[in-house]
Amino acid sequence: MGKLYQKTVNRAFEGVNYVFSIVLIAFMFLIIGSLFFTTTLSAFIQQLSSRVVVISVAVTFGSSFIASVLVFVFSIPTAYVLSRKTFWGKRILETVVVDLPLSFPPGVDGLILLLLLTKTGILGKFLGYFNISIPYTFAAVVLAKLFVSIPFMISFTREAFDRVDKNIENVAYTLGASPVQVFYKLTFPLSIWGVLKGIVMALSKSLGEIGATLILAGGLTSSTGTMSVLIYFATQKGEMDKAIALAIILEFLTFILLTVIKVLFKESTHRNHA
Repeated sequence: MGKLYQKTVNRAFEGVNYVFSIVLIAFMFLIIGSLFFTTTLSAFIQQLSSRVVVISVAVTFGSSFIASVLVFVFSIPTAYVLSRKTFWGKRILETVVVDLPLSFPPGVDGLILLLLLTKTGILGKFLGYFNISIPYTFAAVVLAKLFVSIPFMISFTREAFDRVDKNIENVAYTLGASPVQVFYKLTFPLSIWGVLKGIVMALSKSLGEIGATLILAGGLTSSTGTMSVLIYFATQKGEMDKAIALAIILEFLTFILLTVIKVLFKESTHRNHA
């Protein structure tokens, strides 16, 4: 009787798991796939030929690429310091540089940057002496994407550095290798898959960024109108064909990038086990 009861409980448990999983998966597929059923192929192609849409794609890709390059240049050294060095206030620094920006709502990111870069802001005053104005320009788009992407890049890269066996580095030091040689010939090559995942994740985040970009750059000109911002304005104006077409493009690009992350993760896991 006890075995029969336990068997029934186990089957009920598995059945409940399957039911809830199927409902959730169907719900997610319905939401994500709904874009493809709310427009026609002709309307989609027509929007692709629109000058506004083409420019927004170019602005999105251009700004995201520049932001990703800057993220790579500045995040690698920072992640290395956080991974290899021990100093007072390190926990606080990690919280300020990585954890806190990740927890900020997108609008707060934009507000902070705007207050910093306006003519009365700390950095804005300094740039004003050189007749440089950042808000509501293409540079503002890049800066907004840079700010929201940095925590992702640092987090992934630092984790990759942490996984490198420090004993290997110590052996290299005892053999006379310099810190520069150890980093470029051991640490960085052994961390490359994690670094690549960080770049792809940062790029994916920057492509869909809207909150900080909308506040800092405005998105009202062709040089600041990213795809996400244009989707927002098109929806507000009732231009649903344009909004849907842009959303499909953005969704497809994000899907590609996230798939790349999965492949890199599988590859890096395979290499680590090997």
